[in-house]
Amino acid sequence: MTARIGNIIGYLLMVLGFCELLPLFVAYLNDEYSLILPFFISTLFTVFVGGALFLSFQTVQERPTRHEIILLMVTVWLILPLFASLPFMITGFMTKLSDAFFEATSALTTTGASLVVKFDVVPTSLLFWRSLLQWLGGILVFVMAIAILPLSAIGGMDLFRSMLPHGEGDDMLARIRYAFTPLFRVYLAMTTACVILLTISGMDGFPALLTAMATVSSGGFTSQGGFDVNSFSGWTELILIPFMLFAATNMTFHWAFLKHGRGGVYRLDPEISNFFFILIFAVVLIFLTLLLSENMVGVGMMKKVGLAVFTAVSSMTTTGFLPDHAASLPLSVVVICMILMFIGGTAGSTAGGFKILRITLMKRHADKEVSRLTFPHGVTPIAFNNMVVPQATLFSIWTLLFIFVTAIAVTTILFGAMDFDLQTSFALSTTNLFSAGGLIAMISPDFVGYHSLSYAGKWLVSFIMILGRLEVIAILVFLMPSFWRN
Repeated sequence: MTARIGNIIGYLLMVLGFCELLPLFVAYLNDEYSLILPFFISTLFTVFVGGALFLSFQTVQERPTRHEIILLMVTVWLILPLFASLPFMITGFMTKLSDAFFEATSALTTTGASLVVKFDVVPTSLLFWRSLLQWLGGILVFVMAIAILPLSAIGGMDLFRSMLPHGEGDDMLARIRYAFTPLFRVYLAMTTACVILLTISGMDGFPALLTAMATVSSGGFTSQGGFDVNSFSGWTELILIPFMLFAATNMTFHWAFLKHGRGGVYRLDPEISNFFFILIFAVVLIFLTLLLSENMVGVGMMKKVGLAVFTAVSSMTTTGFLPDHAASLPLSVVVICMILMFIGGTAGSTAGGFKILRITLMKRHADKEVSRLTFPHGVTPIAFNNMVVPQATLFSIWTLLFIFVTAIAVTTILFGAMDFDLQTSFALSTTNLFSAGGLIAMISPDFVGYHSLSYAGKWLVSFIMILGRLEVIAILVFLMPSFWRN
C-alpha cells in the first residue's frame, strides 16, 4: 500500500515542482530578479523529494484496495498544499507556515479564500503562482473525481458516468494519466478562449489570464478590487458566465462534444439537465426577489436580470465571484445562494458542493418513500444512468448528508468558541466546506477578511477546505483505528 501511494505522490510532486518554473520566467519578464532564486530553490526541493519518492516506490499493477484509495485521497490533499506553500515562504511574502499553507490550500482546493488584502503590493510572479495553483487545483479536482473517486464508491460516486472510452486499466496512476491526457486539452482550450474574450472586452492581458484561470477552475481568485468588491464590468460578467458553467459540469461530456461535435451527448447525462433546471429556477427566484426589494429600487431592469444570473451561476458553480451590491442583497437572495452553494455542480467537474448526482438520487428516494404510503407493497426500483441503484448506495448518500450537516455544526461551534458571531461562524464553515470562500462577504458582510483570523482560525479554515474536497467521510474513515488495523 505504501509503495503505490508513495509512487503517485512522488509523481504529482514532480509535476508541481516543474510547474514552479513558470512563475520563475514571469519574475524574469517583470524584472523581479530577487524572486528568481527562491522559485528555483522551491523547484529543486519539490522535484528532488518527488523524484526520490517516485523512484523509491514502484507502482503495483493491480486493482487498488479501498484502503489505498482513501489513503491516497487524504495524502494528496495534505502533502501537495504543503509543498505548494514553499514559494510563498521562501520569497518572504508570507513568513508564517499558517499563512502560506492557507493560501496554497485555498488555491489547490479551488476555494478562493485569500489572505491577500492589497494586490498592488504583491509581486506579479506571486500573483501568477497563486492563480496557477488554483488552475492546477482544478485539474487535480476533476482528475481525482473521474479516475479515483468512483473506485471509492463514497456517497454513490460509483454511479458516475464518464464519456471517456474504457480500457484505462486498474492501476491508479494509469487511471490518473488516462483521465488527464484528453481532458487537459479541453481545459487548456477553454482557458485560452476565456483569456481571448476577456482581452477583447477591454481587460488587460495579465488580469485576463488570472481571471480566466480563476473561472475555468471554479477557483474565484481575482487580482483586482478588494475583499468585498466586484471589480468586473457588465461585459466581463457576461463572458465569465458560460465558462463558469463549463467548469461546473462533467468534463468528460465536454470532451465528447468537442471530439464528436454532437450536442445531443449532453442529453445522456441526467445530472446536467437537473443542474440547469435548478439554476434557471434559482435565477427566476432571485430576479423576482430583486424586483420586489426596496434596496434595489434604483437598479435598472436589465441590471437586475444580469445580477440575478451572475449571482446564481457564481454560487451554484462555487466559483465564488462576488456579485454587485453583495452587502445589500435581500436575505432571501443570500439564503437561495447558500442552497445553491450546497447543491454545487455535477460530478466530474471542478465545482464543489454536495453534487447534483446525490441530490437527484435523494429526491427519487424520497418520491419512492412517499409513494409507498399509497402503495405499501409496490416495488419501484430507483434507476440512474440505466442502472438500478442499490439500497446500500442510497443509505450511504443520506449518511453523507448527515455527516456534512454535522461537520457544518461542529465547525460553526468551533468558530463561535473563537469569539465569532453566529452569522460569521456559519459563513466561514459553509463557504469553505463547499469551496466558495469568496462568497463570505455576501453571507456575512460584517466579516473583515480572512487576514483577520487567528493562527487557530487559519488552520481550521484550511482543514475545512480539505475536508470539503475529501467529501468529509474520507477523513473520518482515515482517522478510524479500524482503518489502520486492517
